Amino acid sequence: MKKFLLSFLFSTLLINSANAEFAMLGFGKESCSEMVKTTSTGSQMDQVYKFAYTAYILGFFTGVNAMENKATGLREIDILYESTREYCEKNPSDKIYDAMIRVLSQIRD
Repeated sequence: MKKFLLSFLFSTLLINSANAEFAMLGFGKESCSEMVKTTSTGSQMDQVYKFAYTAYILGFFTGVNAMENKATGLREIDILYESTREYCEKNPSDKIYDAMIRVLSQIRD
């Protein structure tokens, strides 16, 4: 089973890398407008989506930290989701990935 999953992931990465510089998985490829929409319905699902987006954002920053061997964003952990969402509110046509990159650059400044 493990070999199958690794093979599947590797082939997916190869297919996607032909179309882009890297394979983007998960919420990062969604539009900012989708993030704002799914967390502003007024229903209990808002919290479910907020939790999912927060987990994705924390995973992104964990990946950055692993690649750079740094602790980027650890002091800002409580505001990473809020900062990403604020960017998305102002730039609805951008991707969530773009918002996370912007937050990362703000933290580094």
